[in-house]
This record gives sequence, structure tokens and C-alpha cells, in this order.
Amino acid sequence: MRRKAFTLIELLVVIAIIGILLAILIPALNIAKNQATGAICLANLNGISKSWFLYADENDSRLCNGHVPRDANYGSLDYWLTTTGFGGPYEDNAWFVNPPHMEDGTYTGEYTDGEPCTLEEEAYGMNSGVLGPYVESEKAWHCPGDKNYLKQYDSGGYGRGGKRSYSITGLMHGEQPNHSKCVDRMGEIVTPASKMVFLENTDPRGWNMGSWIMTYNPPSAPAWGDPMAIFHNDRSTIGFADGHAEKHQWLDGDTIRRCGGQSNAPSEGRDLEWLANHYIPGRK
Repeated sequence: MRRKAFTLIELLVVIAIIGILLAILIPALNIAKNQATGAICLANLNGISKSWFLYADENDSRLCNGHVPRDANYGSLDYWLTTTGFGGPYEDNAWFVNPPHMEDGTYTGEYTDGEPCTLEEEAYGMNSGVLGPYVESEKAWHCPGDKNYLKQYDSGGYGRGGKRSYSITGLMHGEQPNHSKCVDRMGEIVTPASKMVFLENTDPRGWNMGSWIMTYNPPSAPAWGDPMAIFHNDRSTIGFADGHAEKHQWLDGDTIRRCGGQSNAPSEGRDLEWLANHYIPGRK
């Protein structure tokens, strides 16, 4: 008895149908993956923002320090009260996270061996900062869409990012302690629901140092100080001073391209204007 088999035409038709289905399904799967990644990131930063708010509430309205110093003296309060380094002196060294260090506290944020700090050393820093007891796990500081920690580094330790994906802005008791508009208490923040505290960024020096800073000196136009990171299809997750977080859509092609993406959108300064309006915490 003769067995029936597929003809060549039938096989080609089946292969074509499979190809069409894959062309439809793969983008849909990528969209679903990006949505899941964005949801985790948003949950992370919601929790971190609430932790930041709770810390202030439990510390007489005083904000935690938003600077993460690249300095072996990170634990010495006397040093930060007197130093002029990093724009100091600082009023305290209650860093929201500490810089990378070994389990015994030995600072490892430099590249004396030609390599950036290890992820374990960075985790010690994240867990030992003043927000550590509130956030509870270093995993919350990482956006799953952030793959910069997997990049290769050069002989000087540059080129790889860190595991922490979020930084505090410089005027939120951060790396601009002597700026006229820097605040250090919750009550100094005007309309906290619209003022940025945390945003996504990356640092090619192996871990996120300092604070996120932009320049805004009217009548001069606002300008970038540090680049941001965009991990969510032209959107970034941002945490605000009232303890909530949300996604923000970037509109200008320059913004997206500078953050490593691709865009043909016109650049009209809309993103810089938005950032400037949400960067200044008070009316000093």
C-alpha cells in the first residue's frame, strides 16, 4: 500500500505559514517581555521611593544624603563635615547607599587592579546605606532592563556599568550641598508629587557614583550634567518626593539618542524643559 507524503509545494506552504506566525509572535513576545520588565522596574522604584519618604518621616523630616562618594573616607563624618571635595563640606554622611566595599568596610570603588568593583562589593554598599533597612534587598536597586553591568570593561576598568540602576538628583540633599536650591528637609520641597528624587541612569565607571545632576541657571537654557538611561522603549522610570514612581515618555530625538537609543523625532527641547521643571525641589 502506497504511503501518502507531503509534496514539495505543501512543505513550502507549511514553512511559509510558520514563518508568518513567527514574524507575528516574536514582536508580540518582545513587547510582553518589555512590559513585564517595566512593571518590575516600576514596582522596584515605587518601593524605593516610599522607603526614601519613610526615612525622612522617621528622621525628623531630614532627607537621606543623595550623594554616593567615590572616596575611601565615606564612613568618616568628620571628613565630610570639613572637606571641600565633591563640592563639600557636607552636613552629614547618611548616604542612601554606600559606595562599593568589602564585607569589612574596605572601600573598593577605584580601579587599582585595572578592574571595576565586583557586584558583591557593590551589593555590600547598597545594603549598608541608610535606606538598606527599608529597601531590604540590593535586588530592588536593579532594573531588569538594565544590562550595562554585563558590558566588557577596558584595561582601566571603564566601559561597564554597575548593578544599581537608580540615582538621586543632586538638589535632593545630594551632590550639590552648597547650591542655593538644594534642600535637606522634606518641608522645603514644593509640590513633592512633581519633584524628581530617583531616576534611571548608568555610569561607565563600574558603578553609579555621586548624584544625577543637570544645570539650570535662568535665563540660561537648561542642560544635561549627567546622561540618563532609557530602559523601557523611550521611557524611563522616575521616583518622586511624595513616594510614588511612574514612567515618563521622552519626546526629543536628542534625548533618546544620547541615552543610547535610536529616534528620528525632532529635538525641540521639550525633555530638558520637563526635567528642569521637575528638578528644582523648592523656591529658594
